[in-house]
Amino acid sequence: MKKADLRGHHDLGEIVGYGYRIYLRNFTPLFLIAAVTIPLQLLIGVIQQGSSGGGAQVAASLLNIPAAFVGLITTAALVFAVHDVTGGTAPDFSRSLDAAFERFGHVFTTGLLAGALAILALGAAPALAVYWLAKPAATIDGRRNWWFALVPGVLTLYLAVRWAFVQQSVMIEARRNWAALDESAAIVRGSWRRTVGVLLVVGLIQAGPLLISSGATLLPPLAAAAVTSIVFALVIPFPVTAQTLLYYDLKARSQPDANPDRLPAP
Repeated sequence: MKKADLRGHHDLGEIVGYGYRIYLRNFTPLFLIAAVTIPLQLLIGVIQQGSSGGGAQVAASLLNIPAAFVGLITTAALVFAVHDVTGGTAPDFSRSLDAAFERFGHVFTTGLLAGALAILALGAAPALAVYWLAKPAATIDGRRNWWFALVPGVLTLYLAVRWAFVQQSVMIEARRNWAALDESAAIVRGSWRRTVGVLLVVGLIQAGPLLISSGATLLPPLAAAAVTSIVFALVIPFPVTAQTLLYYDLKARSQPDANPDRLPAP
């Protein structure tokens, strides 16, 4: 696989195919990065399935907070590792995690900003309708889509897809907060529907093994938790890889002269 191929234009088949090939050819480092999630997921699963008491469920809920942080670090490290691969460098477990820890603050604040704005958008639709009535020239990304204002939740969905690549922006381009949101929005502009379609296909591919592993709930608590946490770690590198390839594709289409080869030092 050539670097130009991986960081250039891709159709859906190439995104899925290259995603699998990158994962399989670099299985050990990518899986080891994803395996960082296993201990906490295993503990949460054992607590949830091994006890129906209220205290146990509260403990499992509290553990979801550090598990979310671990998930952010893992995803960020995978993005960094995939960027290494597409640049012709062998991914390294330690280097990828070091980069993720170094930029964790930026990943966290940028994701928090995007999430907060998307949630606030749930209540912004009526105000948007009034504003558009008063300002005939006002648009979002150059268009006046009235369904943003008339259909509850649609504006939030639109923004969530618009900002789907903030982690790639932070880890690859060293952007943060508004700058990362702006870059993600810029590359998605004009390709929103295609982005949704590709992400949906990748999500469906990811969902298959996870749904199959849900049958492990019939096993004893420890075995069930082990199966589900390991399957999750096995699955997650693929969607991260595919989404990063989509990021390169959208960037190449929106900025033909952009140079994604730059890899800022963490």
